[in-house]
Amino acid sequence: MCLYCYLVCNFNKCSYLRIFVNREEMLDKIIKTANKSEKELVFEIGSNSDLILENQITNNLVWTIENFVQKSEKGKLTFPTKFDMVDPILNLNHNGRIIVRVSVNPKEIIRNVEIGTSPLENRVRAINKLKKAGYPVGILIAPVIMVENWKQQYEELIKYLYDNLDEDVKKDVFFEIIFMTYSYIHRMINNEAFPGSIDLYNKEMMTVRGRGRYTYKKQVKEEGMKFFEDIMGKYFGENEIKYMV
Repeated sequence: MCLYCYLVCNFNKCSYLRIFVNREEMLDKIIKTANKSEKELVFEIGSNSDLILENQITNNLVWTIENFVQKSEKGKLTFPTKFDMVDPILNLNHNGRIIVRVSVNPKEIIRNVEIGTSPLENRVRAINKLKKAGYPVGILIAPVIMVENWKQQYEELIKYLYDNLDEDVKKDVFFEIIFMTYSYIHRMINNEAFPGSIDLYNKEMMTVRGRGRYTYKKQVKEEGMKFFEDIMGKYFGENEIKYMV
């Protein structure tokens, strides 16, 4: 369970798995929309849970990939994951129409904030496996959390990716960089559910936006964005950064 995730506010401190049973109906709507569109649409299907993890219990991801590719004429699906259990989807006929985006963070942040998720080393191995299986892959550096010595931690992360990603991955992997947003509700839930855990709220670096929502101050975020522009240019200068927010 990640301390910053918006699903904390939906599920409170009970980190349970929500499974929707109308998968045929949902996929049928996606396929009809994709087939009718004049544009090539990409559908985000991983907003309510981590589909790689859920697949270990439901096999829903395998079913979704197989049926989408077989029954749709065009369109693509995409989802993010923080888990490395990708073997069940490696041999599927995906036709390059399933984009897998693996989320990464420095090792210390994974250990202390992304509780129970796969270690960085395992996630990178999963990226290499997915690329060998022909999947388009992206990397989410998300969320960027400005903890103590954050610049050192994130530079070590980027260098680790450069040193351990296969050359085929580095040729065309794309990146998304997202700075953390947090909230008063997150903080209260985490204090009760995980007493003694790291406090992600930093009053010196963050400001209130909207109703109880915390974001990094403008000058702090600008410094962070400049840092990532420089470090990504150093190691992944030829790769696309889809966005940085």
